[in-house]
Amino acid sequence: MRLTIAIPESHIVAAPAVLRLIRMAQASDMEADDQGPAYVACFEDFPQSVDAVTQLIWESADPNGIHITIDGRPVVSPVKFYNTLLCYRESLGAPDPAAYCAQQAARVGDAGECPDRACLSHCQFICSRCVGLSRDRGAQSIAKQLVELARQAEVDWCPNLRIAK
Repeated sequence: MRLTIAIPESHIVAAPAVLRLIRMAQASDMEADDQGPAYVACFEDFPQSVDAVTQLIWESADPNGIHITIDGRPVVSPVKFYNTLLCYRESLGAPDPAAYCAQQAARVGDAGECPDRACLSHCQFICSRCVGLSRDRGAQSIAKQLVELARQAEVDWCPNLRIAK
């Protein structure tokens, strides 16, 4: 997967360590558009580069001021993406990442009193949203609706995400 992060030059002035991190990416460049110059870091091996991406976003200090794309798709909410990134990175330290995800989703479901104990998402970022899924005749399948929720939650890229069909 290809991930790019564009950080406006004005952010670099406030956080000079970011420029060093950008240059450590597999590829980096400077681009300019109607919003001004920005430094761009490219990670062709995402999510294997999860640590570098996490550190770059953290050091940028304002995730909402940066622009992220995954395989060309713009990330609408860098904050949601960052939270998902942290969760994925945490799961890498678990003996069973799938069990880790199910445990996190169960905590969210328990706190929100999830009415559907046969939840198909097993992702904490989707769990609280799945109550709004339509089970009416003619509605998209639950799996398709969950895929859309995953995209909206900025978790659709996560290798741990398994949506039962």
